[in-house]
Amino acid sequence: MFGLDDTGRLTFATNEFAALLNRTPDELVGTPVEALVTAEDRETLTATRQAVSSASDRMTRTCQVTLPQSGRSRPVTLELAATDDGSVVGSLCRTADPFQYLFDLIQDAVVGFEIVNFVPIVRTVNPAFVDTFGYDREEIVGEPLNEYIVPGDRVEEAVNYDQRTASGEINYAVVSRKTADGCREFIYRGVPYDTADGRRCGFAMYTDVTDSRRQKRRLRVLHRVLRHNLRNELSVVFGMSEYARANAAESAVSLAASRALDAADRLAAVSEKARCVETALNGDSDQPVDAAALARSVADSYRPDAPVETALPSTLPVTGGTAVYDAVDNLVENAVEHTPPDTAVRITAEQANGDAFVRVLDDGPGIPAIERAVVFDDEDITNLQHGSGLGIWLARWVAETADGGIEYDRADGWTTVSLRLPLSDADDVLTLVDAPESASEPTR
Repeated sequence: MFGLDDTGRLTFATNEFAALLNRTPDELVGTPVEALVTAEDRETLTATRQAVSSASDRMTRTCQVTLPQSGRSRPVTLELAATDDGSVVGSLCRTADPFQYLFDLIQDAVVGFEIVNFVPIVRTVNPAFVDTFGYDREEIVGEPLNEYIVPGDRVEEAVNYDQRTASGEINYAVVSRKTADGCREFIYRGVPYDTADGRRCGFAMYTDVTDSRRQKRRLRVLHRVLRHNLRNELSVVFGMSEYARANAAESAVSLAASRALDAADRLAAVSEKARCVETALNGDSDQPVDAAALARSVADSYRPDAPVETALPSTLPVTGGTAVYDAVDNLVENAVEHTPPDTAVRITAEQANGDAFVRVLDDGPGIPAIERAVVFDDEDITNLQHGSGLGIWLARWVAETADGGIEYDRADGWTTVSLRLPLSDADDVLTLVDAPESASEPTR
């Protein structure tokens, strides 16, 4: 809402109306109301204002105008009404603006600002900003944003972002900001825009990622400490068990030592698999690779002990990095080691619907339902229901990291696990230099 004197200048403005124009109430006082609208709307607004102010009774009229300072290109409806003392009061009629709903209801903190001398001055904030940072709209509108939310040791960083915004560049970064609950980490996205009158403004959105980033760091430390301790303690178990088996006077003691060694072997294999998972997922998932060459190399690594058939194209460029090799290798390993002897295992690959599909098939009994439910159907992992190994999980994570996926199918006595990977059109595709070329690809 706003008030006008008999010359059409603003005598007051509410905080809400001023924020809509990226101004403060004090800045608007004394401004001709016609200066707030586009040139083509000024004559209409003047006629409406004069009709209301000159009427003998309390008249109310509306007109459609565009407010360029608000950053909106669509017209809005202004309602003007005469008061008892002859002045005019105006208000903005509420309309269903989907962008305003988005601004008000989005759970991320959003602030609208204007760059003044390379400094972001707050013009509007959404309710989530108020909840996150603890400042009411009236308290922070018109104030320098950085003085309220930027920690002292991050001022230089924030100034660099402000300079980029002033130059019309988009910002995207993880930043630390002062909130009502102390310093927290956010994904910060800054989007600049210019108003019709040439001012540089923008929106800054803050997505709180403090808890997820802390959990990720803790898990990384925990993973490395456990692996280190596990490796060291397993060395002791191996040494003592070997000694006990070699020097046992009774067969029962020797058998117990052998069982301890078998258990230690399995535990060491899990530890090594966890290391492979960490290595594979830390690679460059955007790197283009030749999935056909990698699959051939996987098949060759199992020959002659466990012949793996292949039906592969000459080349199949995909996105996913060298971790694609680990994904295929673990699917083949699962098919070879968890099926009866003489089970046929096959690797195929093709393009379909804009993606690449690398499939590992076997004619064994299939993956148990309790395993499939967790890995392929996203069932909850419980103490009694969990994947017994990491191989298929690794394959799934590699595919998902590359914006692909994993699928399971059981038909006609064959189990098929498919990796879906994005096709790559890059010229420089990585292959394994030691992957031998097959003279022919056997089929079945």
